[in-house]
Amino acid sequence: MIDNLNINFQVLLDAIGLVQGVSIGILLMVMGLRKFRNTFFLGLFLLLYALELATWISVNSKISDIYPDLFLLPFNFSWILFPLFYIYTQQVSVFSNKKIKYWLLFPGIITVLAQIVIFWLPFETKGEIRDSLWHTVIFWVLGNYYSWIVGIWNLRLLYKHRVEVLNTYSYISFKELIWARYFLIYLLITSVFGHIIAYGFPTIVEDNTIFSVMDLIAIYWVSYFGITQRNVRSLITNIQPGKNSEDSSAEKKYTPDLIPERLEEVMLAIARYMNDSEIYMNPDMTIMDLADGIGEHPKRVSEAINTIEKLNFNSFINQYRIEKALVLLDKGDKLNWSMEGIGIEVGFKSKSAFYSAFKKFTGSTPTQFKNTGT
Repeated sequence: MIDNLNINFQVLLDAIGLVQGVSIGILLMVMGLRKFRNTFFLGLFLLLYALELATWISVNSKISDIYPDLFLLPFNFSWILFPLFYIYTQQVSVFSNKKIKYWLLFPGIITVLAQIVIFWLPFETKGEIRDSLWHTVIFWVLGNYYSWIVGIWNLRLLYKHRVEVLNTYSYISFKELIWARYFLIYLLITSVFGHIIAYGFPTIVEDNTIFSVMDLIAIYWVSYFGITQRNVRSLITNIQPGKNSEDSSAEKKYTPDLIPERLEEVMLAIARYMNDSEIYMNPDMTIMDLADGIGEHPKRVSEAINTIEKLNFNSFINQYRIEKALVLLDKGDKLNWSMEGIGIEVGFKSKSAFYSAFKKFTGSTPTQFKNTGT
């Protein structure tokens, strides 16, 4: 019977993806039980994503022809994969304190249960169902459309998360969830591409190995970042009574539409405190630290910076750091510091972050600036 199997390069790639995805998916689910991270749903996403490959292995290797009981495996998860990734991103984002949208999983759970029921039907009945129009529409076409809607909604969530992070933290590396945004875009593009090929131009791609390669890339991509990603805590939305320098009713006193004169007053207090304390040299500085320092609500501080300076909190703090770095560069010969040392001294955690911020505000790298003196 093994001689009758069609084992080709595509089947091999799918098999590698299946084994890797299932193994790492289970690992992430186990890790998700630990309190400091929420990887359970990402692990479940990876597990189901990998299991879908078993369907293509069954078809392409003709296993289902030899073992009819394996025909129409219940591993079509088009309705549930994107919702699982949405729940994961919400749980690790600054919006984890908001109500998790578990209801997004309901259509996927129903379709999986329906597939399990169909899977245990007689072979002839399963063949008729597989060839029916309603089966294609429900399990493939509508499933894809639902996924795209959830995926686009997820991109919106990640955008709002990024805005919140930039207005809360001075050090944003690993907090923006950039990998999740790019990964989601990758999933949407590959899903739409596959849908167009399958239903619009079914004969244009003779070798489907490209789809196996794309699946393998997705599995390794999400595996690596899923293991390294930590939760991003929202500081502003989780303020405890008495935490701020103002009284415990600071949250109630806050109003988002302050008059210009009041915003100017807050901004003057911010500038004075920044210059006197040089708190920006703390690489882990947050907007909470600044708000505590001047006795204002963090939202009020954020509004003043956004409105008056036209900058988010991260850019605002980096501007002070670069100004301090310029002073140190002028004294470079006396201090005998390296560029990386200057960056660390003014509050940057890495050379790349220092160089990126320096070029953003001055138009040149620290080295170029020092060499040209401009």
